[in-house]
Amino acid sequence: MGHKIHSALLSRRGMLSPGSIAMGIGMSTSAGQNSSAGFRAIFFDLDGTLIDTEPTAAIAVEDCFLDWGIRVDPKDAQFITGRSWQSALTFLFRKYRPALSFEDGLKLIMTRYRIKLEDELLSVAGSHEAVRALSSEFPMAVVSGSSREDIEWALKKLGLTDCFQFILGAEDYPRSKPEPDSYLKALQVLNLRISDLKPEQILVFEDSLAGIAAAKAAGMAVVAISGTNHFSQDISGASDQIRDLQGIDPEWVRKLATRLCVKNNA
Repeated sequence: MGHKIHSALLSRRGMLSPGSIAMGIGMSTSAGQNSSAGFRAIFFDLDGTLIDTEPTAAIAVEDCFLDWGIRVDPKDAQFITGRSWQSALTFLFRKYRPALSFEDGLKLIMTRYRIKLEDELLSVAGSHEAVRALSSEFPMAVVSGSSREDIEWALKKLGLTDCFQFILGAEDYPRSKPEPDSYLKALQVLNLRISDLKPEQILVFEDSLAGIAAAKAAGMAVVAISGTNHFSQDISGASDQIRDLQGIDPEWVRKLATRLCVKNNA
């Protein structure tokens, strides 16, 4: 999911500058050149894929609206899953019309959400080991509906900053997931470093209906994380499903590529 609008409410500065999107960070361009035929690069969503934040975001939304005297339908609060904060809260403010400005409401919700997240950031099981293992053979990026500031903070907390060549946040592409803009932009950026990279050579790890739709619309294979699907979203459109990231390594990716090739040619 994306949690998601750039804000200076909390100071999370440091490791990935906006310029790193164009220049790349972390690994050299040799990563991925030795990988076998099949997938040549990997994109990760952040929220619900590397960190388990979806329930925290929904609770922050519901609590703030209650403070404003409005009881939000839980299904509407869950609409944020996979989308940018800007996109999700635009929908909620149009439907429920709280008696404060969108900007003020956004600040209050983001403050409550980030305070809750600071208390306890839950990583998806196996995320650290999987990212480390995969980065040894594949160029990788985080493509999220969160702001760059939030992505940087989370990667620093996880100790995984150096595993990704670049990050894309909500401010880096025009339309939120489920539109394909984020993943198409990531492909464009990576093609500056790796020549002739095609959408079907990218493997995406996602968790939400919106994220899966975005990756598929971009022409990429997508693996859904089911263990963070707290709101029973339909993730059946994914190329494959796994509970979490335990046991995910380059060999697993190669075997998946073979399975999907056989399936597509059947």
